[in-house]
Amino acid sequence: MSKTFDKSVTPDELRDLQFPLVVVPFNGIDVPVVLRELNQVQIRSCGNFSLIETFEDKIRIKESSKISDIVKYTRTMSNIVEAALVKPTYAEIMAIFDADGTLKGFREKLQVLRKKLHSTPGGAERTALEDEIAMAEALVNSVLPIDFLSTITAYALGIDKSDIKEITNEVLLDCAILAHSGHDNPADHLEGNFTAFMRDDINRRAWETFHNWREKESKKNQRGRTRNLTGR
Repeated sequence: MSKTFDKSVTPDELRDLQFPLVVVPFNGIDVPVVLRELNQVQIRSCGNFSLIETFEDKIRIKESSKISDIVKYTRTMSNIVEAALVKPTYAEIMAIFDADGTLKGFREKLQVLRKKLHSTPGGAERTALEDEIAMAEALVNSVLPIDFLSTITAYALGIDKSDIKEITNEVLLDCAILAHSGHDNPADHLEGNFTAFMRDDINRRAWETFHNWREKESKKNQRGRTRNLTGR
């Protein structure tokens, strides 16, 4: 039986039909939203970040957590969620969530603080103002429930159906050593499910790991030569 094309469907509605309806948690309650998986260009427009979190990364984050890192994290996640949401849009959700105008008040305060920063000279007062701005921005970017934000982020980046979370420092170093010998890319020596963005991420992080390893080895060899010369 043939189906009649509904001429009342708008171009925007036709566009939305190409994206799936996904059920995501919102403060523990399942809600349906239309989402898109982001391509490499779309992901890069959301910020400079890595999907690889090694054991060494976790230790570094735990020992040196900064306000600027929190702001970067919340800003990036907010950008990803905004890019991924098709229906309802990020703006529509924020409008509903901010029905009482509280969030609007925070945004206005943020604008005032940023203007004040331009006329504030360097020193303790400016540092304190920068911290206040950073915390206000982090609050604005993370007003939506974390389960909602993290689930959409994982979907948009294709994390759950990839092997990116299996990457360790040892894997990165091994791939980089092989790539250095073969004059190619570290990701060429790694099998698994990875998007184009993830492979670029692997290449970048692997070369960083490789250069850090070589620098440590060089210092270790230098200390060895010094001990041989001094007899200590």
